[in-house]
This record gives sequence, structure tokens and C-alpha cells, in this order.
Amino acid sequence: MKLNLEEIQLINIFERITRATVKDFFELNQLVFIVDESEVGKVIGKKGSNLKRMESLLKKKIKIVGFNKDPIKFLKNYVNPLILKSVNLEKDILKISADRKTKGLLIGRNHKNLEVLKELFKRHFKLEIMLKWVKNQMD
Repeated sequence: MKLNLEEIQLINIFERITRATVKDFFELNQLVFIVDESEVGKVIGKKGSNLKRMESLLKKKIKIVGFNKDPIKFLKNYVNPLILKSVNLEKDILKISADRKTKGLLIGRNHKNLEVLKELFKRHFKLEIMLKWVKNQMD
């Protein structure tokens, strides 16, 4: 993970305000901070006070993701509030099944969301991601 000066400064501000350690960071359409699962409540603060303070200070939306050593639990934390049909770990591949709308959101415009997700799982778990669409009654 290579960070530029601006990203390092964002992480320092985040850690100073929340008193939580950042495990990973990236910017998509919002700032995404990955912290230990046990620190998510502390990061958000009472009634979201820390999160609101950070968003107003940085003038950007922020997403907090709880890191878990179990790749399936981490994936569910990452995609929350989206609901996945199933997630299976087979050898070095994490197979994700989702309905059409959820799959579209996971992939994102120009595959940007999926690229970030694949990079995250390669970096933290040495796993590949395979996404498939499951037809549901409304599709």
C-alpha cells in the first residue's frame, strides 16, 4: 500500500480524532477507513459525533469498515448494508452470489468498486474474488 502525503495526513487526522488505528485506507467516491472491528463503535462515537466531526472537517463522506480476520465476515462488513445471497470460500477464491441490483452496486461504474474489492482481498487475504448473479423472483 503506497500512500501520498495527503492520504497520510488524512489518516493522521482520523487517528487523532477517533483514537483508533487505521489498518487500510483508500478513496473511492468517499473516504474509506478500515479499522479493527472492535474499534468501530469508538470511531463512530456517541450518536455519530466523531464521524460527523470528521465529515465536516474534511468536507467528504466517510465510510468505516470493521476489519475481521475471517474474509467472509470482512466482506459482509465491507458491503454492509447490501445483502449477499451467498459467500463461499473455495481454495483461494471467494465466490460471491448476489441479485442483479446488488451485483451492479458491487461492480460499480467502470468496474471501480469491484477493482477496489479485489485489491483489498488480494492485499489482506491473498484471495481472488468471483462475483456471480443469482436470478431472483423479481428479475
